[in-house]
Amino acid sequence: MYYVLPSSKRQSRLKAGQYIGTFEERFAHLHQKAERLIRCFGVYGEPLPLWRRFKNRFWDSLEYWVLPPAVQKRINDRSLVLSPLFGIASVESPIPEYHFGWEDICEGVKVKDYWIQDIKNLTRKLFEGKKVVLFVGKETALLELSTAERVITFEYYRGEKKVRNPMRHRAFTLRYIAEMDLALEDFSKINFYDYSVNDVIQKGKKILFVLRSEGRYI
Repeated sequence: MYYVLPSSKRQSRLKAGQYIGTFEERFAHLHQKAERLIRCFGVYGEPLPLWRRFKNRFWDSLEYWVLPPAVQKRINDRSLVLSPLFGIASVESPIPEYHFGWEDICEGVKVKDYWIQDIKNLTRKLFEGKKVVLFVGKETALLELSTAERVITFEYYRGEKKVRNPMRHRAFTLRYIAEMDLALEDFSKINFYDYSVNDVIQKGKKILFVLRSEGRYI
């Protein structure tokens, strides 16, 4: 099973010297291609692990740093993170501070177009015969999902109203899956705050889990 996690344009300014820990890198072969973007956008500075660098609603809500080591390992081992700088990274990849996104342009080429074929080629191989759990929105278009066995997504409703920005909800969903070490067959047990699975819709290899709440919290 793979978890696909989102990029974050909002990033921590924490200095590397303030961080004590180790780095892990599974996608280092993409770094050489990233050097062009590093020069183009003037990316400098010492790296932090991705989970510490990224600061949007998803990564803040995930609170990776407080999770037990066994849960961190599950998330890191099973996840790939989309990154405009490196294409694909892992949760513990060393990441310098940068502030450009997929739609920004380097030497006449959108960052999205610069990476898309590499991302599709890699995910085609990684996802072959695997269950892929998506915690991303528009970034899904960068992936090649045709070889996956199952593609799992989530929708969230607060009362009868669909949640328009579900980044926090996706983070809480991932935490629950990883903490409980759930197999796909047990995803109907997912719950957090007053959200729980209300419906499961399957169409071919795509499975959508619909979570609803009474709207008391988020």
